[in-house]
Amino acid sequence: MRVNTRALLSATAIMLVLLVPSAAWAQHKHTQSGQKKPGMAGMAGMKSEMARMMKSPHHLLMTAHMKSMSGFARTLRDQAVKPEALDVEFARANVAELRHHLDAMEAIHQKHMDAMSAEMKSKMQMMMEKMDKERSIVKDQVSALETDVQSNTPDSKRVAAHANALLKHFGMMSKMHGGSQAGKKMAMKKKMDMKM
Repeated sequence: MRVNTRALLSATAIMLVLLVPSAAWAQHKHTQSGQKKPGMAGMAGMKSEMARMMKSPHHLLMTAHMKSMSGFARTLRDQAVKPEALDVEFARANVAELRHHLDAMEAIHQKHMDAMSAEMKSKMQMMMEKMDKERSIVKDQVSALETDVQSNTPDSKRVAAHANALLKHFGMMSKMHGGSQAGKKMAMKKKMDMKM
């Protein structure tokens, strides 16, 4: 079976952009001792490849899943911090949606991992380990929320804390791959809404 290397690299880059923290990107950008830094043409080529990747259907789908997860986590957190008791059915429905989107992201990731050659996995091992760590944090938070809502009377403070931790993690990931522009647009929209 022949695998399209460019598509495979693009798919891997999608996961890295979505799941590797900015510190890992900064570390990855540094060249190893003894290597020359890429020239301007090399940098332009990388920017072009990243721009193309950001428009790929897989990247757009992963981004949509992450945005949906952020929305459900925010809704859950906002309800959990209210003084009245958290509605258990509402909480369970929100957490079920978080799980649905997480599973969909995992399926996309696994599809690309299965198609990746052993050589490519070896080359990308360090970055893949960091990506796995980020995925693990998201999984742990969703699992914690699932546990939280098993009770007939969920502890609102725990639910709020776990949902907030998930939101902070998504916020960090969003800033890392250009989401700061989206954040600026949201802030401007909030200001406009407040003036009305």
